[in-house]
Amino acid sequence: MPGSMPPLNALRSFEVAARRLSFSRAAQELCVTQGAVSKQIQVLEQYLEQPLFDRSPAGLSLTEAGRQYLPAISRALEMIQSATASLQQGAHASDALTLNLTPSFSNLWLIPRLDQLRQAIPELKLTMVTGDGAFQFQGAQADIAIRCLPLSLSHEHSQLLKEEVLLPLISPELLREHPINQPEDLLAHPLIRHITRPQLWRQFLQQMLGGEPQPPRFNHGFEHFYMSLEAARCKLGVALVPDFMAADALAGGELVNPLDMAYRSGYGFYFLVPPYRARSVGVQRFHAWLEQQLS
Repeated sequence: MPGSMPPLNALRSFEVAARRLSFSRAAQELCVTQGAVSKQIQVLEQYLEQPLFDRSPAGLSLTEAGRQYLPAISRALEMIQSATASLQQGAHASDALTLNLTPSFSNLWLIPRLDQLRQAIPELKLTMVTGDGAFQFQGAQADIAIRCLPLSLSHEHSQLLKEEVLLPLISPELLREHPINQPEDLLAHPLIRHITRPQLWRQFLQQMLGGEPQPPRFNHGFEHFYMSLEAARCKLGVALVPDFMAADALAGGELVNPLDMAYRSGYGFYFLVPPYRARSVGVQRFHAWLEQQLS
């Protein structure tokens, strides 16, 4: 009927499918079946009485009508999300945010600084859950997230907090037993493996030594930086840990960075926030505090 509204589910399915140019990827984002997405698109095309997608063996593309329709629908859906979020936030007296972050960022850096955060933003109340790898807000129980990702300008809804700079850490006792007077002396110690990014040591040694004059000896492998740092504390060998996560252990003399070596890994720690949360005062103040503390 002219002048009436098309179904909201059909508009949402169109926006995601048009953005991803794939019914299957749209189904994954919306947590529905590919058939359900296809049906919603058909409902919308019938309502508009014109096709929005060209379907061919080469893939999916937008028709001229689809290209004209997408920007307005994207803005409208974002306005609905933003208005809903603002209303929900206004129903609560305090700024309560759920933060999904990597375990090492939490354990080695954020938790020891929560009292500083309380003094800076006393009204902010964080609920923290841990996760790793790629993050999607769709279906996730989180308002914001922190992730370690390859340096890129293409990460959606993200802002770089800090580039990852890795330091080799060793206990002072091990260092006294086998001093490190030049980078090659690292190889006299066992190296603690990082199992989710096994290339780190090879890349570090190539930069520091121009290759590996002798095969390195590897000790146990660990999934997270906080585990590797604890292994270094326990004198199991040399660990690679981001500089800001290592700061407390270095300042306390528990670990040492021999020769002040450092390696830029090509990764960085990103602050992720969906558009409908980006204008929240609590989110903005927390982001500013993170940037200030990590600078």
